[in-house]
Amino acid sequence: MDETALSEMSTIDQYVVRRATYSDLPEIARIARVTWEATYNETIAPENRREFLERAYKPENLADGIDAPDHWFYVVETEGKMVGFGHFLRRYHPTRGRAELVRLYILPEYQNRGIGAALLKTGFKALSKAGIEQCFVSVQSTNQGARRFYERHGFTYHRTHGQFLGTQIVTLVEYIRDITQTDTVQ
Repeated sequence: MDETALSEMSTIDQYVVRRATYSDLPEIARIARVTWEATYNETIAPENRREFLERAYKPENLADGIDAPDHWFYVVETEGKMVGFGHFLRRYHPTRGRAELVRLYILPEYQNRGIGAALLKTGFKALSKAGIEQCFVSVQSTNQGARRFYERHGFTYHRTHGQFLGTQIVTLVEYIRDITQTDTVQ
């Protein structure tokens, strides 16, 4: 592991949060499939879930987020096993200081154990160091668990919008959170 990767590794409680690597991509894709099935099996049609996962979570389609500037892509491990991941990226104009949390997935059997909070804390610290002032995240409106999670972690409602996902329109709630100096404290 190179020096930059080691400097961005953190242990929060019993979880190790580290930068994602190319060799992590197949497991990231597997975690996405498992969590999508558990989360969206009643709200997104099976063919739309399948098409989205095949496109968005092919390892080669995720690879751009690994070493790209202005991407912060992390995995979290516990007991020697990868159990989740989170991916932040700079959005809008590069001088505006805004980012989006585009992915945060934790295997269902590991949810509600502080793993998502550990990923957020690591990501917010990196965003703060990069001069990012705000972070956005969009959540399916019916995903009450995720909505409560983000609200507990300082995100506030920004707007609601629709987005096509295959053959259906999904209603998303967009949240925003300021990134502050206190986010640099681990």
